[in-house]
Amino acid sequence: MTQAVPAIETIGKYKVVRELGRGATGAVYLAEDSFRGRNVAIKMMFPEVLKDAEDGEHYRRMFLNEASLAGKILHPHIVGIYDAVVDEQMSYIVMEYVEGGTLERFCREDSLLDTMTVAEIIFKCVRAMAFAFSRGLIHRDLKPGNILYKSGSEIKVCDFGAAMDRISDKTQVTAVGSPLYMSPEILNGAKATQQSDIYALGVVMYMLLAGRLPFEASNHASLMYQIVNHEPDPPSRFREGVPAVLEDIVKQAMAKDPARRYQNWEEFGKDLQALWTGEQAPQVIKDKAEVSDTERFSLVQKLAFFKDFPENELWEVLRISKWRPFKPGSVLISEGDQGDSFFILASGTVRVTRGKRLLNVLGPGDCIGEMSYLAKKATPRSASVTTASESMIMKIRAEDLSAASESCRRLFDRKFLETLVERLEAANQQLAVT
Repeated sequence: MTQAVPAIETIGKYKVVRELGRGATGAVYLAEDSFRGRNVAIKMMFPEVLKDAEDGEHYRRMFLNEASLAGKILHPHIVGIYDAVVDEQMSYIVMEYVEGGTLERFCREDSLLDTMTVAEIIFKCVRAMAFAFSRGLIHRDLKPGNILYKSGSEIKVCDFGAAMDRISDKTQVTAVGSPLYMSPEILNGAKATQQSDIYALGVVMYMLLAGRLPFEASNHASLMYQIVNHEPDPPSRFREGVPAVLEDIVKQAMAKDPARRYQNWEEFGKDLQALWTGEQAPQVIKDKAEVSDTERFSLVQKLAFFKDFPENELWEVLRISKWRPFKPGSVLISEGDQGDSFFILASGTVRVTRGKRLLNVLGPGDCIGEMSYLAKKATPRSASVTTASESMIMKIRAEDLSAASESCRRLFDRKFLETLVERLEAANQQLAVT
């Protein structure tokens, strides 16, 4: 059904740069949004498809389903939908442009990612899907081709055209998704749930670890039978070095009985977080010097400083901060030095001194040097700060926070104000005692 479409120079107010790809129902273009100074991806449906007597209504409903999400699911690991136009002449959706392709190319034996990068990717997918579910959405078509890959472990889940809104009363699109990623209960006629999405992501994780599908069959009926009745071989049969704890996570995500599967995204995410923070952490994790995004997210979630930060802002904090471990006795700030950065203790303790006088001992969640940000310029440090134990320190430059989103800046400003009030009250109490 692929249509012969002449070269397109503009789509609405967007200038087309080039075609990125096309399929049976439409094409995707790279375009320029000159008003906002950014590149975008535009998914355009072929008009003939939407008018097709047999399947046109189905495709129209899927297209409208995705278009209706414009501006509603804003998450750093979900592709943003900026705009949508649906009319008789031209129907298209304007989305965030993500360069790098999809996860499909990493599901082959000759191009596998390392196992802990896979764990990081899946954790970010879990957080994205937990966020979408909190907005009432069940994706229903999770697969490697619907997860865009940027670099490292950075991904974005896309294509919510098949999504089911469990809160809305509107009729949902039916008969969607790929059988390869459908859970046993879906194949047996049950309704899609959070757990059927968990199963599908478990299949994605399996493929990224093993480089192959968990079930292979010569026809659709055979595939359905295997999914419902057979247990897949563990990924370690096809790849050496897969940690047993990762195989356990895949096994639970793909459990045939929903009662034995992860009950929700939070359970799934906690087991992935435990890869870095739990006693059963694989040796490959213990040997790594850098702090993973999963571990950093786990830490900031627990810090009192960030207790009022929504998830989107927590991920933004991770993006603008630099993390580094320090041994006891390390000098973070020297009295009198110029500085334009502030620090937050992720773990450990520090001593704050002026001359030889101890002013304070700070612990996890406390901030240091925030006056350099509040003053809007580099200022002389009024005290020295030295680690009193093994510590993990977050460093944020004032200019990086100034360039962050307004919501993120407001949360920091509020927390800095609370901190200043608390410290003034403590200082007044100390003066009253003396």
